[in-house]
Amino acid sequence: MHQKIDLELASIRIKRSLRLEDASGISGLSVPTIRRLEMGKGTLASLLTYMNGLGFSLTWYGLRDANYGQSLAVRRQKLGISQRRLAKRLEIAHRTVIAMENQFKGRVETFLACMAILKLRPRLIEDDYEYTDSTTGAIDADLLRVLTAKAGSLPETAIICGDALSILRTFPSNTIDCVVTSPPYWSQRIYEVDGIGQEVDPTSYLTQLRSVFAQVHRVLKPRGSLWINIGDTYSDKSMMGIPWRLVQGLVDDDGWIVRNDVIWKKSGGALNRASNRLTHQHEHLFHLVKQQEYFYETEAIRKPPKLAKTEQSEITTATGVTLKKCTEKIHLSETLSESEKLNALKAVNMVFEEIAAGSLHDFRLVLRGARIAHSEGVDGKAGRAEELRRNGFTIFRYDPRGSLRGDVWEIGPDRTKGRSLHYAAFPEALCETPIRASCPEGGIVLDPFVGTGTTLMVAQRFNRHSIGIDLSEDYLEIARKRLRASEH
Repeated sequence: MHQKIDLELASIRIKRSLRLEDASGISGLSVPTIRRLEMGKGTLASLLTYMNGLGFSLTWYGLRDANYGQSLAVRRQKLGISQRRLAKRLEIAHRTVIAMENQFKGRVETFLACMAILKLRPRLIEDDYEYTDSTTGAIDADLLRVLTAKAGSLPETAIICGDALSILRTFPSNTIDCVVTSPPYWSQRIYEVDGIGQEVDPTSYLTQLRSVFAQVHRVLKPRGSLWINIGDTYSDKSMMGIPWRLVQGLVDDDGWIVRNDVIWKKSGGALNRASNRLTHQHEHLFHLVKQQEYFYETEAIRKPPKLAKTEQSEITTATGVTLKKCTEKIHLSETLSESEKLNALKAVNMVFEEIAAGSLHDFRLVLRGARIAHSEGVDGKAGRAEELRRNGFTIFRYDPRGSLRGDVWEIGPDRTKGRSLHYAAFPEALCETPIRASCPEGGIVLDPFVGTGTTLMVAQRFNRHSIGIDLSEDYLEIARKRLRASEH
């Protein structure tokens, strides 16, 4: 999309095969006024009238159909620029800035100069835009290279600079295997460029994210997965509930199925400057899918079993179980008969023989009288409660392949040297499990808010093709350097 509104206006009119006279009739503006607007000149009132006639809205960092002036004021305040200082930099009167922020009145030239100082990029978006495959724009060459890459080939990567929503609209439907992303958080940081996260209120922020993830739903394959890392935000001393408000909105919009809410426990998290609340040390990582049957490789993410060790000729499992402890427990039992104790001792000795042979790593002995959970049955056998009632004991054999991952992950924040430009670097460990579990080898991973490229790095390491989108060319240049460095 064009960077300048004047070029966009002219481009839109030409694409619609409208002469200046036709545009004048539609908008009610004179031909000379339209000419001036398409040269980046004129009044803001005329600009809004012309856009309305063409069926377009003005937008920056996702703002749309909102109070433009108020949004400018919020952005200016976040950057720590006073009205007088802004007026001085624009070489205009202080009252002109006040009029632009309070009533959105003034000149187009002044507005565009103001946007440049505030590091905002105004764009035009068609009202009531609905995606159809026939509206797909020209596909980026790097994107096409990834989409057509063979499963067995070396990992291909496409890095695209632009607005996530606009870029995703150029993607063909049902082409992505897995999406792993961490969108900018609302109102927490002033990012290097304007974009999602700078909205004036959380509702506008969530609306923009839902628009992006509606496109993600379209481009994701039926058996694909979406993983979203997102944290909450305080405003007026209250948490906004951003993570679950977003996910519930996505479910309402497109019928996503929520499979997990992973808690990312940040070891060595941020300092707490508030004296009247607990330190915030976690974020959410949601796993969403489009249908009940989806790709998921459990074996790829099992935690390796902790091996038993032998000390002074005695085997001790990772959980501290020994033959001596089991024997004492059985002998001291008041609920087992003598024959049941003999059977239990025999079974325990056989289990330790399996451990010595290396075919088993750990187990748990449960005797009659102990409470047994219905979910227990780690070796796949049912009827544990009945076995316990009948025999007086039962043995839980831990899976020799290792245990499944839980939904609480303790991972330290990324403090990689040289990545200080990015405010919220995405730790590699956080996206390793999502990629390995829910993207087939040779599949395509997408991150629509890729930042400095961590998702792409992990995808490359595990033999997946990948696509990254971001507004910041500076971030993407870091991503390119990191990917080049990892190839050596």
